[in-house]
Amino acid sequence: HRIHQRYNLNGFRDAYEVTGHPDTIWLTEQLRTDRDSAVFGEVSFDITEKLTATGGVRVFRAKNALEGFFGFSELFAADYGVPLLGEFSCFGPPTVSGAPCTNLDKSTSESGETYRFNLQYKFDPDRMVYATYSEGFRPGGINRRGTLAPYVADFLTNYEVGWKTDWADGRFRWNGAVFLEKWEDFQFSFLGGSGLTEIQNAGNAEIKGVESNIAWAATEGLTLTASATYLDSELVEASIFAPEGTPLPVAPDLKADATARYEFMLGDWNAFMQGSAVYNGEATVDLRPAESALIGTLPSYWLVDASAGVERNGYRFSFYVDNLFDERAIGARYTECAISTCFGKPYDVISKPLTFGVRLGRRY
Repeated sequence: HRIHQRYNLNGFRDAYEVTGHPDTIWLTEQLRTDRDSAVFGEVSFDITEKLTATGGVRVFRAKNALEGFFGFSELFAADYGVPLLGEFSCFGPPTVSGAPCTNLDKSTSESGETYRFNLQYKFDPDRMVYATYSEGFRPGGINRRGTLAPYVADFLTNYEVGWKTDWADGRFRWNGAVFLEKWEDFQFSFLGGSGLTEIQNAGNAEIKGVESNIAWAATEGLTLTASATYLDSELVEASIFAPEGTPLPVAPDLKADATARYEFMLGDWNAFMQGSAVYNGEATVDLRPAESALIGTLPSYWLVDASAGVERNGYRFSFYVDNLFDERAIGARYTECAISTCFGKPYDVISKPLTFGVRLGRRY
């Protein structure tokens, strides 16, 4: 990844310019390299006609490197007391094109293995239960701000019990799972000094949850579907960012959706009517209590959509209404600099407002 960032000020003081870049107060010229390799294998064995065991392993190796230059000119860094940022801290000639010199050359590497074990029991062709133990891995790396320490890999261990079932000759389906996830050294990103994103390991967390979905062919033309997920996520030990018991950000306790679709004949046309609703619970924005209090929480919301249409001989016509009740749902909130500085000017990512229209199509 070639990273180029230049802050330009027309008429900027010549003595403060980054060498070789007129009117430039700050320059980033970096090359980031990520290398990942892995070998994966899995084997399944039928213990009985109904009970199957599966085991797998993934052996991995990951390396991340960041080299080049970031910061101010030597004189600017000296006059403003930031010697670690810029030419003042250079230790060698440029290794990346366009850089005046090199003040960053870091790398980190990790290797290891993750495992997966599964037991599956089939009561009959339409119903089964399973139990799974699995591990997940995300590589560590070098922060874009080179003065910061690298962050290490985080691991997720998942314990899960679930079921997949069909009933009433396949007209009713009910699937679900209950799970516990242990998240070790999870990586937390936030805006730090100079508006640069920092990634640090924030300690250990647990996520407890249950999820389920159903699909029901209630009548010949009516199909009902619904799903929901409940989560209880929190830090299980105090970290440099938050005390034990702090909820994980951007993780609502409850998410749910439901859809009803009715298909019927309207003269010679295949017709349908459909309505759907989505619910998203309240969620925090930031792990850190002080920043979370400043920027506020994401409120819960409902979104409702509706549509109807007809089709014949490949021609389709439909009418739709999205966000029927014109809900101002906030899906995300962020600031352009550190929350403690910019909390008064947050940016909300909101849902599309009430929108209706028609669609015409031809299927070949």
